[in-house]
Amino acid sequence: MCFALGEAYAMAVDSSVIMACLLVVAVPAYTIVSGSRHKERRYFVQNIAFVGIFLCVVLTGFTNVRSVRNQMELAQSIEDDSRMLIAGSIYDIREKNNGYQVFIRVSGLAMDNSNGKKMVKTCIFAYVDDIKDVRIGNEIVCLADISRLKEASNPGEFDMRRYYMSRGIYMQADIIEVYDLGKHVDLIRQKLYEIRTAAGGIIGAVFAEEDASVVRAMLLGDKAGLDKDTKKLFQQNGIAHILAISGIHIAILGMSLFKMLRRITGSYLWSCGIAVSVVLLYGVMTGLASSTSRAVIMMIINMIGMVKGRSSDMLTSAGVAVVIQAVVNPYIILDAGFQLSFAAVIGMAVLGPMFRTIFEVKSHIAETLLINVSVTLATAPLVIYYYYQFPVYSIVLNLVIVPLVTYVLFFSIAVMAVGAAGLGAAQILAVPVSCILSFYRWLCRLFMCIPGYSVNVGHISPAMVCIFYVVLVVSLWLISRWAAERRRFFILFAIIFICLGIVCEYKMDDREFKVVFMDVGQGDGALIRMENGINMLIDGGSTDNPQVGEYVMAPVLKYYGASHISYAFVTHGDKDHISGIQYLLSDKLSGISIDNLVIPKYGRAADLEEIITLAKYRGINVIYMESGDTISSGKMELVYLYPGELSGIQDANELSAVMMMQYRNCRMLFTGDLGETGEKKLLSMYREGVLGADILKTGHHGSRYSSSEIFLESVKPELAVISAGAGNRYGHPHQETIDRMNRLGIEHECTIDHGAVIVSIDSKGKKEVKGYRDQEENE
Repeated sequence: MCFALGEAYAMAVDSSVIMACLLVVAVPAYTIVSGSRHKERRYFVQNIAFVGIFLCVVLTGFTNVRSVRNQMELAQSIEDDSRMLIAGSIYDIREKNNGYQVFIRVSGLAMDNSNGKKMVKTCIFAYVDDIKDVRIGNEIVCLADISRLKEASNPGEFDMRRYYMSRGIYMQADIIEVYDLGKHVDLIRQKLYEIRTAAGGIIGAVFAEEDASVVRAMLLGDKAGLDKDTKKLFQQNGIAHILAISGIHIAILGMSLFKMLRRITGSYLWSCGIAVSVVLLYGVMTGLASSTSRAVIMMIINMIGMVKGRSSDMLTSAGVAVVIQAVVNPYIILDAGFQLSFAAVIGMAVLGPMFRTIFEVKSHIAETLLINVSVTLATAPLVIYYYYQFPVYSIVLNLVIVPLVTYVLFFSIAVMAVGAAGLGAAQILAVPVSCILSFYRWLCRLFMCIPGYSVNVGHISPAMVCIFYVVLVVSLWLISRWAAERRRFFILFAIIFICLGIVCEYKMDDREFKVVFMDVGQGDGALIRMENGINMLIDGGSTDNPQVGEYVMAPVLKYYGASHISYAFVTHGDKDHISGIQYLLSDKLSGISIDNLVIPKYGRAADLEEIITLAKYRGINVIYMESGDTISSGKMELVYLYPGELSGIQDANELSAVMMMQYRNCRMLFTGDLGETGEKKLLSMYREGVLGADILKTGHHGSRYSSSEIFLESVKPELAVISAGAGNRYGHPHQETIDRMNRLGIEHECTIDHGAVIVSIDSKGKKEVKGYRDQEENE
């Protein structure tokens, strides 16, 4: 959805449509701060100012969108690991786990086009181990391997390309050798970096590491070392927004400083100037994330209005912020933080007044509750769209959490200020912060004990998001009209509209039967999601991605609304088949629950002992299956074919569980890491035709020692799915296997080329096969 919006915006800048849009926003942007007392003069000044603002915005937007297009074309034209000599200036440095991330504004890279060579200015980043002699503002000349940013290869997986695109970055570099590092330094940015580093050091020395990581995220925008358990805990309960520097932080810092200076100086102008300067510098120091930029722009407009003796309109201020941010970087609209930040503002500015009309709010507590409800409703569809779940009790939690953020920030600022002189007093000031953060965690864990604390909705379409907003706004407007005029037909229309919205959302919800062969790298993992809510896993692990459970499997499961797994099948005990399942079993905050772990009764017991012990420790039922056993649900039946008793085989791969899954008229055969020996044994156990399948999950990642010709002739699959990792040391899939499939006319898709392979089967039995990367490119 966001990528399409970004493309639409980029195309619109070249047309009069975007100019008209900017015209509509530019006029009120000026009028909210215009203070002329003479009507004629005011209109004249407004018209002159409008022309200047309009021309500047259009020119800047046109130039920036052209630049963005050139940078995207450049990124697409570069082959991965293209070695180049680059020259540019360092404009930011960020600490990352065990190193640093250096951002470079490159003065020009060559791109071929119809007119020959074209130099394109762009921004890149590089990971480095040490920055001893590096300063922000340094001119750098270096030899580097340039590559495109990695795209997601699974549904729900983090997409690095889209994330950095929203920040104006399109490539990354691996620096091979630095030839020259200039002496010029950007004094302001470098000093801000040093302040941030020093402040982070004080926080680390005063607080326990768990609390220090949270304080650094809340105050300095540094999430590199954020405690994972705390992050998951806050995300599950819908309070993760306090970890991002946004309107709450800017309002507390900027407005508190403004009011304090106003009392000291007695001047609105000086107080505004100093407060705005401090807030701007603070925003730059913390990285000017989209939500921070929005809050800073809106606060500046509000303060200018106060100086001029006028009040600012929240929606107009937000509109100005949107235009400024989108003109500077058109693809910032891809950023989830950007969208959620403005949705929260719309909730307060649009839904809030409607609720006040309906409920005739008088008390401060009721007002606070209605603001919470308004923001939650306004952001709910976007939260579900990006994170696939909705924290049900977040409204209640935020009533307690948000007011305490003020104290966390004030005491944390005091800790940094006092800590610069000595750590003793700073440690005393840190006690209230640690107590509040501990209270946050305790409260989150308490709410997680309540049934239904978080609902895994799964992915929703952009159309569903739009329908939700239309139904919400129109229904609230009708109800507010009823509250004002007491005419019954308003309520009747509202009920009809809500019912129509519910029906549309239900019809558009994706509940088709799906089998998702996840791209786990060098490993295996398949999700079977049924329309009746039953979900099954067949394997889940990787040898080249140690965090496959957290960063691949859990997001995929949540994307498909499959956070509750009824059966997790393990074909055998190799790490590349079970490491992800082990993570899901061990991490209580993963958001994934498993009812039954299913293992082969006659598999190699020693390899399965660890995962069985873990499952029993977590209170998960362990089921032992052998050939002939079945599991059925609705139109789906899964038959355990192999191994059986007395197979006479000792090799773990050759004892891989083999299962046949049938849904309606489609049959799929899962073979784990079965090799030729196991295939021969399996063929000897069943008569011809029993093993026939439409889709074969190829054994052992496409190894030449699996998928023998006689086995393939017996199964006769239309499609073979191969799960393997790019550049794996085994060379999977082997060319011999591919050649055998080609000779037999078997289509094959590998996760290396297509990402996750998704098989959808509708209620009539019609199946559709798509590669996730192919699907994304088409969209």
